[in-house]
Amino acid sequence: MVVGFEINRNREFYMLQKILSGTMCFLIVTLCIASATLQGEVATKSSAIKWMTNYEEALNLAKSTSKPMILFFTGSDWCGWCNKLEEEVFDSADFAAVAGDKYVFLRLDFPLYAAQPSQLTAQNKQLQKKYEIKSFPTLVILDAADLQQMGSTGYRAGGGKQYAQHLKKIVDSYNAHKSKMKSSQTQKLSGVELKKLYEKSRELGRSNDVSYLIRQGMESDEKIFFLTERYRFLAEEGQIHQPESAALKRQLISLDPHNETLAHYNIAVIEFEALSQENHKEAGEQNYWELPISPLISYIEKFGRNDKENLWRLEMIISQVYLDRNELSQALNHAQASYNSAPSSVQLEISSAIKNIQTQLSSLH
Repeated sequence: MVVGFEINRNREFYMLQKILSGTMCFLIVTLCIASATLQGEVATKSSAIKWMTNYEEALNLAKSTSKPMILFFTGSDWCGWCNKLEEEVFDSADFAAVAGDKYVFLRLDFPLYAAQPSQLTAQNKQLQKKYEIKSFPTLVILDAADLQQMGSTGYRAGGGKQYAQHLKKIVDSYNAHKSKMKSSQTQKLSGVELKKLYEKSRELGRSNDVSYLIRQGMESDEKIFFLTERYRFLAEEGQIHQPESAALKRQLISLDPHNETLAHYNIAVIEFEALSQENHKEAGEQNYWELPISPLISYIEKFGRNDKENLWRLEMIISQVYLDRNELSQALNHAQASYNSAPSSVQLEISSAIKNIQTQLSSLH
């Protein structure tokens, strides 16, 4: 189980810890950290894991040694889970023995009370933003060859050896994917194989691979899936009204006229999400707020009877849109339609929403 700990500014705990540690101990630790920062690396208690602090130096070392690079985002003087990870894993002889020479380690510290050079602070914040780090501790594993992210993780119980195996699994999975991508350039893969590669590429955030696989997949036996993904991509990029999008939509409808593969459903949801991002109010369009749900309503009218699995979800989405606009009668109608078509496992939750709407309606009279 991976544990991420949101940034916690617990001043009282820190001050107590500082008093208990003693002034002399505090000065020694501070001097050690300052010295290590100047040298660009820090040795852990095991003396086998060397943590660097300068990103460019670490990157150059990773490239020259062809080793993956581990970015450790931590808060050394406030993050309990970060310290727990260091004590149980990085300071352990087991981790050092298994993984000590397999990676280049970069510590990116975000101390709350201890001072660090402004240049180091700026570097760490830039990397935090780049990799969208929202919780500590977080480890990002990079392929130094192309700076692609191999994966990320956080605290895990089990000790140094198990954690080393966990990191190895992430790297091995990434390398296997990279190898399959390379082979896809020289041999024809089935649609199912392309789909698996595509899903892994999306998970890893490899945008170039995603684009390549969509192009290949559009000519495979999983054509509808990849045409839909291309349509989704254009919609997310704000190009839902462009000629290519219109052509893709026509092609999808012609390939699945009766919605047997849910092409019409996917189109409706994609269009709802895209239209929801547009500012129709500024364009002066009447009933602008109803435009995003129009694809959903059209889908329900045409295919809702034969798609009970998705009907209740769409009805509830429409209900929420009306509710947000304080159109309570319409919201209630669609919520009740959702309840009537929903599986019993979710009817209780929907019934609560219906009661809330009814209460609001009653208060108006």
